[in-house]
Amino acid sequence: MRCPSCGTEAEGNFCSSCGTRLLADGGCPHCGSPLSPDAMFCGECGNPLGQRQRKSVRAYLPWALSGLALVAFSVAIALFVQSASSPRAGDVPLTGGISSAEPPATGGGATPGSAASGGSAGTGMPSAAELANMTPRQAADRLFDRAMTERETGDPERGQFFAQMAIQAYGQIPLAELDTDAHLHLGLLQLALGNPEGAHAAAATILDPNPNQLFGLLIEVRAAGAAGDTAALAAARDRFRAAVAGGETPDLPVYEPHRTLLENFLAELGAGVEGGG
Repeated sequence: MRCPSCGTEAEGNFCSSCGTRLLADGGCPHCGSPLSPDAMFCGECGNPLGQRQRKSVRAYLPWALSGLALVAFSVAIALFVQSASSPRAGDVPLTGGISSAEPPATGGGATPGSAASGGSAGTGMPSAAELANMTPRQAADRLFDRAMTERETGDPERGQFFAQMAIQAYGQIPLAELDTDAHLHLGLLQLALGNPEGAHAAAATILDPNPNQLFGLLIEVRAAGAAGDTAALAAARDRFRAAVAGGETPDLPVYEPHRTLLENFLAELGAGVEGGG
């Protein structure tokens, strides 16, 4: 056992180092109760019988090394994630709104009524706070405008960035609430991303209830051109020409938001421009 006074290992009735009485007739030195071998405390009175042996520094070494390894692993993962992350285009905030330091796109960019935007209503781009306060449809339409603006100003990376965001935004809207104008936007966005199959699907959604709908036929022509399908392209162009009475855009409310887009497309067909989106 160990001496209750100095902790030295000892045998007999007294400690050989400090002389403290160890046991009374083999029992607890305080109450004399019998003790089990290697007992640290008396089971009857709780008197301490010796000092707990302290662990050496070497005993704590595995724990210290494990902690250091965990810290090093965490730092390595953080550095890997940082190096593998793709930077956002410019200083574009994640919501798609423009930052306070970025002015609205004006001048040479696609404005409402231009060929790229298709004459979508609205002026300028919303801030992040404004975008957060919009309905899902309003936010999706503004993101569409932004994608077309960036595409026309010659920044394809930002254009694709906003096109993907716009498609995701339209995807949050119930399908039954998406009108012809929204499906036109989706078709143009898919073309901007180089996805003629997605554009064809948007055109089919428009043409299913109305085979002569000009927006659907326009997207069908663009999709066939982007896919390089000459037979489908010729058939789609013929269908579009046949649907346009007198070579002019019909005077219908559904075509008003994107009348400029249709008129420019008619001019392309007259000049023999196939167009791929």
